Amino acid sequence: MLHNNLGFHSNSRFKAPVYYNGNIAIPTTNGENVRQMTLINPDNGETIWSWDDRFQPATEDISIKYYHLYNNLLTYQKGDRSYCINMDNGTTHWKFRRSKPFDVRITPDENNYYFTYSSIINQDGHKEQICYKGNIQTGELTEFLRANLSGSYVSSEGIGGIIYVNKVPGHDNYLLVTYAEPLPNWEVNSFFGLYDTASGNWVWDRKLLSPPTINTSVFTPPQIYEGKIIANVGKKLVCHDLMTGDQIWSRQFYQDFMFSGFIIAEGKIIANNEDTYTYCLDPETGDIIWKTETAGTSSRISYLNGIVYFVGGSTGRLHALDINTGRHVWKLQSDLLDPEDTYSFKTNAVYVIPARDGKPPRVIALTHLYAYCFEAYR
Repeated sequence: MLHNNLGFHSNSRFKAPVYYNGNIAIPTTNGENVRQMTLINPDNGETIWSWDDRFQPATEDISIKYYHLYNNLLTYQKGDRSYCINMDNGTTHWKFRRSKPFDVRITPDENNYYFTYSSIINQDGHKEQICYKGNIQTGELTEFLRANLSGSYVSSEGIGGIIYVNKVPGHDNYLLVTYAEPLPNWEVNSFFGLYDTASGNWVWDRKLLSPPTINTSVFTPPQIYEGKIIANVGKKLVCHDLMTGDQIWSRQFYQDFMFSGFIIAEGKIIANNEDTYTYCLDPETGDIIWKTETAGTSSRISYLNGIVYFVGGSTGRLHALDINTGRHVWKLQSDLLDPEDTYSFKTNAVYVIPARDGKPPRVIALTHLYAYCFEAYR
């Protein structure tokens, strides 16, 4: 049960699954309009601790879309509020009200650092989105990197800036930088750049992801896979060579991948499109291996033992697909599992727990009232 009081059901949203020492953190309430992050034991559902130390208790939910976990510390961002939680005991390690808002997108760097993004007023008097480097031990933020913007176009007060910074595996000094520039008529140019932190120079830069249209924003973090960059830009999935930035392939779709995004597992790209289909693509060519009608707007995708799991926003069901065939193996409906639960599954994160200690692998999904634990399909 996620609430101590059945009259209150607003228990925040965790879009990204939070795992710690074999346990999982989920959103709960205590029945008094207090939203909490609760660490539970996935073996029995018992509470280990609950955290609630928000700056605005009456109105602020605990929204975990991106986070950085280093050792026992987890940090996430909510507007101008930054939090860091000790995951051993559920206490606040630090929290800050910043002088300006920061993006919820947090990406990890090595050791105890992470990247976060916010706007400054540059020397031309326009807002520019730049990258900051954060210290998870102290919460200190320092300006780290600016995109190589043309400055040719101004949309309202902004000239664009950095959206994501990705650490490049096998190249300790390199960062993959994704950024955007606004164009007239509400169009956007999205670019890649490869930045060498050792020299402070760009290895390559301003590689266009897609011809500009109204819908050419990068919605989810690009992924680096076997020397290639896979990214979702607007209604396309694109692939670029990591060391040159040159485009290898581009695949157009009817709708975007904004809510669910994509994963890469077993040498396959699995992506939930807003057109109500789940697609499987070959990352080498962009060819579609299979597509299955599912749900459109959905939770993010979780993977375990050849199966992908997610909650469909339009169906309210827990979907499970075989990664090799696209065949539905589950399409679970909560009210058929428990007549007392009149709510559908929420598009929160779906948690997957590998087999351990003699217990089978498990899948955990949430409705507005309950957390359900299932033995995994495989």
